[in-house]
Amino acid sequence: MSENVKKPAKNVSKNNAVNNQGNKQHRNERAHQLKVYAVGSVLILLAIILLANILLDKLLGRTLTFDYSVERSNVISNTSAQFLDSLPDGTNIRIVGLFERPESFYESKYQYIIPILDDYVKKSKGKVTVEYIDMQKNPNIIQQLDPTGSYDLAKLSGWYVISYNGKLDVIDPVTCYTIDTDYLDETDRFVATGINTEYKFTNSMMSLVRGFTNKAYFVTGLKENGSTEIKNLMNGMGIDTQDLDVTVGFKIPEDCNLLILNGINNDITETMYVEIKTYVERGGKAIISVDYSPENVNEAYPNLNHLLNEMNINVEHCMVTENDPAYQLNSQINDSQADIAEKFTDFATVKRLHITLARPLSFTAAANSNYTTEAVLTSSKSATKSVADENERAKQISSDPGVVNIAMHSYHNNDMHGEIYVFSTVNFTSDDYFSHFTLNDKNADFIKSCIRSMLPTSAQYNIDIPVKRLDGNRLSTDKATTTVATSVMIVFMIVLPVVLSSMAVIVYNKRKNL
Repeated sequence: MSENVKKPAKNVSKNNAVNNQGNKQHRNERAHQLKVYAVGSVLILLAIILLANILLDKLLGRTLTFDYSVERSNVISNTSAQFLDSLPDGTNIRIVGLFERPESFYESKYQYIIPILDDYVKKSKGKVTVEYIDMQKNPNIIQQLDPTGSYDLAKLSGWYVISYNGKLDVIDPVTCYTIDTDYLDETDRFVATGINTEYKFTNSMMSLVRGFTNKAYFVTGLKENGSTEIKNLMNGMGIDTQDLDVTVGFKIPEDCNLLILNGINNDITETMYVEIKTYVERGGKAIISVDYSPENVNEAYPNLNHLLNEMNINVEHCMVTENDPAYQLNSQINDSQADIAEKFTDFATVKRLHITLARPLSFTAAANSNYTTEAVLTSSKSATKSVADENERAKQISSDPGVVNIAMHSYHNNDMHGEIYVFSTVNFTSDDYFSHFTLNDKNADFIKSCIRSMLPTSAQYNIDIPVKRLDGNRLSTDKATTTVATSVMIVFMIVLPVVLSSMAVIVYNKRKNL
């Protein structure tokens, strides 16, 4: 009997060992499966996140882009947005970049162009489209955009074309920036000082939609200063601009509403004297600027003075020396401020404007009663006159201090009201000046007011689109507020981690007993 009792106990012990071993093996297999499941789940989650990120970037990337920088370089201003809103439904302004859109455009010339064009599309409600088409791969785009070949687009690879109802404008990306011209002259390399993208594109669209209301001709061939920036300024006022070469038979076109002699370093010809004199007498408008610099220190402008003397103005062959420290800039006698004459104080929001290397302007002794002439800008009461010595240093030629005219205005008293502004400094018209101080400068505001006073129909254009400065990535305190920063921190540092942790705990509790 005892032997029969012991045998079952031995078998039970053996069965328990087998069962325990099986359970252990089962748990190991389950643990391994859980590990595989966990790793696989993580990989799948990462793949889903990566795919979702790619899809969101492709579908909503531009929509979900926010610009909280001080300059707001990647978004259009209210001025441009209001212009787009004013366009009727069905308007189709097509912008084509004659190149493939780069995957990365950081630190390229398109860095401050492509994002803001995306914003035009976003806020135009279908009125503006932007495409990027490589002419080499799609040569038909040239014929499509410019069937008459007027713009020779084949030579403009990398440029932008703006098209509206068969009318075109082209924009070189480089002109979307203000440039340090001194550095360019010294090194033949471009260094941007400001961002001009919105100004260029909005005014281009305005001009195409509304049409130019006036036309200005810039005289070329007298070793003049660069005029790119002042042309941009005028284009924004609805004024078309074109060069007018100095030729033997110099003739001012009949469609000229404004004639510009910008920083000429050579005297005008006798033919030009006669033509411009007749032009003004018949109601023509003109702006003339000169200065006193190494390029023209030996130029007395006899023919130009012959013309201006008819209008009671004389350009002297010397330089204004500012002796009042309150007017001097950086303690410089030839870089200073000038007072705005009372009649023209509404032309600017300041009382004084910046002048450099100015020649004195004076009234002629024998006044021509056909013209009314007045001072526009004047020096302090302590100014004197100087000439450059052999080392290009100022050498005083008058010791009697007094007020010196820096800019003057003269208009014909007939019914045609031809008129002229004369500036004895190029600080109101030259690329060199505006490349340093941008078209946001008070001098730019003043010259725009002068132009408006002569061509009032140009005032229909809203040109107050500021040039934006290159200020890095400083955040705007108006946009990136403490509330915004706190909200972002709460979402990414608290809410999302808590949600993900909670999901992990729930999944673990659901799976641990399986």
